[in-house]
Amino acid sequence: MTQNCQSKRLFYSLAHAALSLTLLNCTQAAAVTSTPIEDPRSYQHGIDFVSLPDSNYYLVWASSGNPPTRAKPDDSWPHDIYYSKINPQNPKITPQLLISNPEAQEPASAAISSDGNIMVTTEDGWNTTNEVAQRYGIYDLNLNPVLPYPRMAYDGGHSGHVAAVDNHFVLFYSDDWVNGGGVDNLGSGDDVIAMIYSAKGELEGKIDIATGNTTRDWWPLVAGSKTRAALVWQRYVDKQIYGQLMLSILDVKQKTLVVNALKIEDSVKYYTYSVTYLPSIERFLILGAYQDGAGFAYLLDQDGHIMAANKTLPAIVRESQSIALEQSGMVKIAQPITPNGLAILAITPSSITLKSTVADDYQWQYSGIDGIFLNPNTVYIVSTSASGLVEKTFHLSDKD
Repeated sequence: MTQNCQSKRLFYSLAHAALSLTLLNCTQAAAVTSTPIEDPRSYQHGIDFVSLPDSNYYLVWASSGNPPTRAKPDDSWPHDIYYSKINPQNPKITPQLLISNPEAQEPASAAISSDGNIMVTTEDGWNTTNEVAQRYGIYDLNLNPVLPYPRMAYDGGHSGHVAAVDNHFVLFYSDDWVNGGGVDNLGSGDDVIAMIYSAKGELEGKIDIATGNTTRDWWPLVAGSKTRAALVWQRYVDKQIYGQLMLSILDVKQKTLVVNALKIEDSVKYYTYSVTYLPSIERFLILGAYQDGAGFAYLLDQDGHIMAANKTLPAIVRESQSIALEQSGMVKIAQPITPNGLAILAITPSSITLKSTVADDYQWQYSGIDGIFLNPNTVYIVSTSASGLVEKTFHLSDKD
């Protein structure tokens, strides 16, 4: 396997201890310990809330069972893809199996098109010629298969994520791995590539975003508006343990790049950034963390112009998503921050303001976090962890 997904082989982290909290499908949390524990991604990795036309949601995630189990004796990760329908009036998680194969399918990523089809994509180590493959499936609103998994996006692809752009899907994935350098000298990805699909899963185009031997690029994230996709990834910096944050803007209907591989930030902590589209103000929001522990945000229009920036924010949690509440002329953002709690941001078309931080004693893990607003003052968040899904409800004050 390539080293990245192969974090499947890299189990230990000093920075994340087991957490004492009541966890979904787990009667007792593991005790807090100062010794290294297995990488939580080997238990669960990747999670998305998918907004449905009936105001409910699908929660989609990858897990090695419910509750999750540890890696197999051969060190392979036995993840499958699960889902649960979530009613925001009374959120409750009931895991149901959607995709299962002998090797790991992770990280999970899902999106819904304007006409109601859902793409689920994941890196998959099962039955490939290049150790891993980026695969996908298309499902209707009842999660009946339209084009069932496993459909091959790219044999050798990994770490992919998907966003909907009207009635198209943009699947953004990495290809290949270069050993050496980076955190713990584990290496980096090599190329990042975007695939454009119809809502029924038919391939419409392939765009090389950053390829070739002069750069090393990986961990691709994507957000979509009605016409364009913001593609964000990290670029390797020689002899450093931080990366550069890169951006492209893709015109999906024209299949052309409006912005081509623009560096937007230096000294970014590996894997610690996010991108989301805010339709009520027609802006892309990028949040991230610097290697030194501070946080930043950029607000871009659909042509990739920077409309606002804030470089004095709390650092976000790795693989956490921005939780948005659209309001008239303004978007409220709840963002998990390290090591615990939330940052509450107010976003207008030309400003990014930190309103408050909300304290909590739960220390986030880094294997995937997403959430929804239940009402303007209540945020429901689900985090993957080594012990199972963790549900957290935050009650905000009126000033937030």
